[in-house]
Amino acid sequence: MTDQFTDRIDVHFHYLSPEYREKMIDAVGGSPDGFAAPQWSAEAVLAMMDRMGIATGMLSVSSPGVHFGNDAKARLLARSVNEFAARTIGDYRGRFGGFASLPLPDVDGALEEIAYALDTLKLDGVVMLTNFNGVYLGDKRLDPVFDELNRRAAVVFIHPTSPICWQQSALGYPRPMIEFTFDSTRAVVNLIFSGTTVRCPKLRIIVPHAGGTLPFLARRIGMFGRGLAGGSGSTPVSTEEHLRQLYYDLAGSPGSNALAPLLEMTERSHILYGSDYVHTPESVVSAHLAELLSSKLLSAEDFRAIGRGNALALFPRLN
Repeated sequence: MTDQFTDRIDVHFHYLSPEYREKMIDAVGGSPDGFAAPQWSAEAVLAMMDRMGIATGMLSVSSPGVHFGNDAKARLLARSVNEFAARTIGDYRGRFGGFASLPLPDVDGALEEIAYALDTLKLDGVVMLTNFNGVYLGDKRLDPVFDELNRRAAVVFIHPTSPICWQQSALGYPRPMIEFTFDSTRAVVNLIFSGTTVRCPKLRIIVPHAGGTLPFLARRIGMFGRGLAGGSGSTPVSTEEHLRQLYYDLAGSPGSNALAPLLEMTERSHILYGSDYVHTPESVVSAHLAELLSSKLLSAEDFRAIGRGNALALFPRLN
């Protein structure tokens, strides 16, 4: 492993508290989104981080999130996982950061949890699924949440989940294979076209998996944003400029087929390292890391920035 890519900050790093894993399996079964729910322990995770050269993992709950149909239970579960993350951060200082889960689409509960998680627990931002039972990021019903996060200049880590039509569209395959990348694209496009990114300029938004299908579709989306072919109506949207201002992690997307269009779409200072562990096995994390380190598209300076420097700009407390 090259010296310039050790001591990385991994912004796409998942955890499952024992209570969360139990309640999730009770609600949706043992294979949410088509993959078995893994076990998680801080000791095992730290050993993996040391082997992979990861200094700090930014903890987040993955899909399917914390809301399984009951607002009150979702509020309790969000509080539980956020307190678990805060305890883990405190127990292993310097090794973990954390994104708070919110009980969306319960807006009042989400606003309450934002205040507690960021002010009391001192977590580093929030994680938001691409949609909450069909309510996509950018939906006007979520405006109070985004306005509050904008007021706080919060970091928002987007994580994909299954669309409500997955039974027909996934064709029987695990949803992370195809559906997740398209759902990230839907959510980001809706954030831009709804005016949310214009209204909330202080947000620092991280898009996973090298932007999903956004780099490939950026110019096509931009064409519609400018009003061509009846796209965005009478008000043009500078889609490409909004996409350039977002941040992107490289989880599951280490190759030139993802890097080349991503480097064309955004600045190198907006690219972050992500492993997608623990839902991605260590062997795959290692293979992806080796592929990334072999890239001819990145310089030694790029590796240092992607591995650590760019994340420190978002999370200066980790310095």
